[in-house]
Amino acid sequence: MESDIAAEIIRELLEIAPRKLSVIQAELLFIEGGTYIFHYQSGDSSKYKCLSPTTLRAAFANTPIDSGWINPESGIVRWGTGSVGEWTIKFIPPQKHEINLLESKHLIPLPGMVFLGLKSDYWIWAIKGTKFDPEAEAFHVPLPNVYLHSYPSCGRICWGDNKPPVASPNTITTAWELFISSPFNGHLSDSKSKTQPNDVRRQIKKVVKHSSYPVKDLISTNQTIAKLVAVISDDLPPRIGRL
Repeated sequence: MESDIAAEIIRELLEIAPRKLSVIQAELLFIEGGTYIFHYQSGDSSKYKCLSPTTLRAAFANTPIDSGWINPESGIVRWGTGSVGEWTIKFIPPQKHEINLLESKHLIPLPGMVFLGLKSDYWIWAIKGTKFDPEAEAFHVPLPNVYLHSYPSCGRICWGDNKPPVASPNTITTAWELFISSPFNGHLSDSKSKTQPNDVRRQIKKVVKHSSYPVKDLISTNQTIAKLVAVISDDLPPRIGRL
């Protein structure tokens, strides 16, 4: 059940961190480099304790955590842990990216993309809008090396010899940069484009001069982003054939 956040809690949240805690009993701070700081109030003093990801996982092993959908100002739109492990979701707005097709590189526009990491597995989907919306229709990303099929492979990335980091709020951008900068070959290049159904790489080369990707060319997964995320993050019972 959702409830309004009390005004005194909001006022405290808006203070510059590290803040003196009063209404808020404790907070967990994410520090660049994979460090977490647990901040809590002990009497009149603020106490700080560094925690490793391993410590956090052990502490919350039996307690699922879910941030819910959040404002994507930092790029991260949701984070959580559960029986399947820690997962993080990043939104990449529509923009141009340099795509390496082995024999050549092309600066091409791509639609908005939703990038989900769960442990060392990653999924990616496209949306038509310029702003993130969890209820947006999910489309197959117009790139090779991404699986098409139903759960659990719909949108799952084939990394080849690359080794992405374990997903977390601190590593999700590194994983994204590794993916988008990696060479794309002909593996899983079909059924990603209405214009070029046999090989999306042909479409990639055609849109070089476009200012934005022609979203009418995208092929739907027939699911929303929220539904795809729900299955993978274990919010819903994972059943083959569900999607």
